[in-house]
Amino acid sequence: MDVELLNEAFLNFTKASKSLEAYYGGLQEKVRHLTTELEKKNRELNEALADAEKNKDYLNAILYNLEEAIIVINPDNRVTMVNKSAEELLGVTLADIGGRVFEDLDFSIREDGSDTYLFAGGKKYSIILSHSPVVDSEGFLRGNVILIKDVTRLRELEVHHERNQRLIAMGEMAAKIVHEVRNPLCSIELFSSMLEKELKDNGHKELARGISTGIGNLNNILTNMLFFARPHKPAMRRIRLNRVVEDSTELFIPLMESRKVRIEKSVFDCEISGDGELLKQVVMNIVINAIQAMHDSGNMAVTMRREKGFVIVEVADTGEGIGKENMEKIFDPFFSTKDAGTGLGLAIASKIMQTHNGYIKVKSEEGEGSTFSLWFPDDPAPSGSGDKGVS
Repeated sequence: MDVELLNEAFLNFTKASKSLEAYYGGLQEKVRHLTTELEKKNRELNEALADAEKNKDYLNAILYNLEEAIIVINPDNRVTMVNKSAEELLGVTLADIGGRVFEDLDFSIREDGSDTYLFAGGKKYSIILSHSPVVDSEGFLRGNVILIKDVTRLRELEVHHERNQRLIAMGEMAAKIVHEVRNPLCSIELFSSMLEKELKDNGHKELARGISTGIGNLNNILTNMLFFARPHKPAMRRIRLNRVVEDSTELFIPLMESRKVRIEKSVFDCEISGDGELLKQVVMNIVINAIQAMHDSGNMAVTMRREKGFVIVEVADTGEGIGKENMEKIFDPFFSTKDAGTGLGLAIASKIMQTHNGYIKVKSEEGEGSTFSLWFPDDPAPSGSGDKGVS
């Protein structure tokens, strides 16, 4: 009996062993399958991570090299990222401002009506400013992206275009006025000259001479108007811009001494293509305006520098400055803040600069003085040209 029970137990154990062995074999097969699937998923995950890292680097490279300045801040308003344009615009690096509160950075943004300005590194920029919140998939705020687009040059071009349109319209009007006025004026001048000859040497003859003098002044104004309306085509040649500046300022030394105006010059040898005589008119006009803006002495600085493909001549004074309401009008013909001014000087200067593919910029604060900048294309002489034709 005991033997039968033992045999039965042994048979049951054998069956259980075989069943366990079969189960173990199935389990091993499942483990092998799961291992294969896991390796496959790991490869896919690694590839996905590699692609994500690659895309992240690609997006970071795009953000870093965008023309617009981008600043990323976290929910605590601390800077976490800036791109290259932001570093150049603000004059900082991420190492300088990373982790700092955005409002504590060394620049300011101000609004003036519809315009927004950035003040950074001692410079003023016209900008377009926008804020975009960064929200995750669950709707939580992760921070903000601040985008700053520098539109200073665009604003300058818009101002120059508007100014040019006004000048063109006023030039056409000036040409018609000159044509209509000069004919009767010539007749009046002829009759006044005849009258002066007929009259005896007395007070009446002086009156006739005064009429002739007044007509001469009117003719001079009309000549300037005609020059503004139909400027001379410049006789372009290689000229030394520094010589033009020096010759133009030297003419006013006696006037500056009489008004106790001190002048400092910092120029360098520089050649450009231009009409020397016409450019002297431009510099002389800017210099005389600066002198007249300083009634009881002052300082004038005449400097030259290079910037962004231009040679710039700056004339800065410590005079009365220009009111904000007049800044956009000073280049309009016939606009003048002087009692005896014709208002054609700066209009003609602007026309001459246009014919040289240049332009004039003005910075001024009322009571603080003005700075007029003449921007000339930096046009180096072709190699081998030497000094031939340079004046």
